[in-house]
Amino acid sequence: MTVEKQALTALKWTSLAKFASQIVSWGVTLIVLRLLVPADYGLMAIVSMIITVLASVAELGLGASLIQARKLSGEDLGAVTGAVIVLNLGVGVLVALVAPLAAWFYSEPRLTLLIQFASLQFLLSALSTVPQALAYRDMNFRWLAHVEVATIVSSGIATLLLAWNGYGVWALLLGSLLQNFIRTVLLLRRGMPTPMFRREGLRQHLTFGGTITITRLITQVVYQSDILIAGYLLSHQAIGLYSVSLHLATLPMQKIMSVITQVAFPAVAKLQHDPARLRSRMLDATRLLMVFSLPMLWGLSAVAPEFVAIVMGSSWAEAVFPLQVVCLVIPLRMLNIFYNTVTVGVGNMQASVANMVASAIVLPATFYVGAHWGVNGLACAWAVAIPFVFFYCLPRTLRVVDTRISDLVACLKVPVVAGAIMYAAVVLGRSLSDGGGPAIRLALLIVLGAGAYTGALLFLDRRIVPDIRHILRAMRA
Repeated sequence: MTVEKQALTALKWTSLAKFASQIVSWGVTLIVLRLLVPADYGLMAIVSMIITVLASVAELGLGASLIQARKLSGEDLGAVTGAVIVLNLGVGVLVALVAPLAAWFYSEPRLTLLIQFASLQFLLSALSTVPQALAYRDMNFRWLAHVEVATIVSSGIATLLLAWNGYGVWALLLGSLLQNFIRTVLLLRRGMPTPMFRREGLRQHLTFGGTITITRLITQVVYQSDILIAGYLLSHQAIGLYSVSLHLATLPMQKIMSVITQVAFPAVAKLQHDPARLRSRMLDATRLLMVFSLPMLWGLSAVAPEFVAIVMGSSWAEAVFPLQVVCLVIPLRMLNIFYNTVTVGVGNMQASVANMVASAIVLPATFYVGAHWGVNGLACAWAVAIPFVFFYCLPRTLRVVDTRISDLVACLKVPVVAGAIMYAAVVLGRSLSDGGGPAIRLALLIVLGAGAYTGALLFLDRRIVPDIRHILRAMRA
């Protein structure tokens, strides 16, 4: 089976899993939003920020190194497994010990116990990292899709029940822990290499993984710096409003990009010695990624006033503006993630690190300035920083795969124009719709926007229908 067919098969199963989990995630999230208050989400945002940043250090890029390595011996696997266990347990203990310091910094005593419980995720990562990496290396995405659905559904139900029974922020934390626990149990059913606690066989993986870790750490610090700064300058209520707006805006990105990166990284690693083929596949993926993501994100931005009022409720009214603004720039963030995956997949860590350094300078500074204007200021910071970073890093990224900017523009112009037509149609439709309740207006605007986008896309790009049919046929095959 060719790499392209493997990638399409992987895309099929991963997409099915993400689609099913997306339905559950959205359903649970929208119900839980009405059961909890913004301050609960503010506390959880701070806990997640701390755990997410340190998790990138604990793994040390060793999972990615296993996927990218051309050859793997039993000794290498044992050494990497032992190193992953030691690193994760060490970081987990460290997090539990410094939890009171974080609580003092944010002037919130409840954070101590929340962070200490959340540190259990490092124990689970110690056991699941290597089995998961080996499944990715083998492109065994059908099985991984089953794992994904099982974990999302079970943890979603648990979170909903806990929130319903008044557990507040603990519903979010315990639901997250349960999700990781179930994933770990299922991954371990495939077996785990016997850990070897020695340095032999680690050097190559530590070199590659160390560079990956630097990139990931910079990325996590940069993209979590908004919560780090907001947690110090704003109230928990404001952080909750902002974090939920950001979560809803980035939820499609998280699901779509988790599919793309899981499939793209091993596929790019296999195609790294065929530059022409890699370039062609990258441009195809860019075009299709924007074709499917722009209507979701720009569409959500366009109907945000009605969406927040009907689905989230009046207590979240202040989330409208940040949701609108962040949704507009998330497509550029998705392209950043995809192109970083490509540069890492071909082994060009210098370009990846250089791009991350640029992000590390621009985003925290912009977030710090924006936070002085509250939640809306933070949202505007995204609108300034993300486009700047994307266009600054783009030439370097394209050089890695020997691609011209004109080729990229040709991929993007049709979905961007169709998305703009969709947005204009929704805005015009809102101004002309005087009658009917908010729910009816929301439904009409969604239908109007979907129709405008589909019509514009089919008119501007006659290739899109044959391309989609080709992908569907390949997936069925």
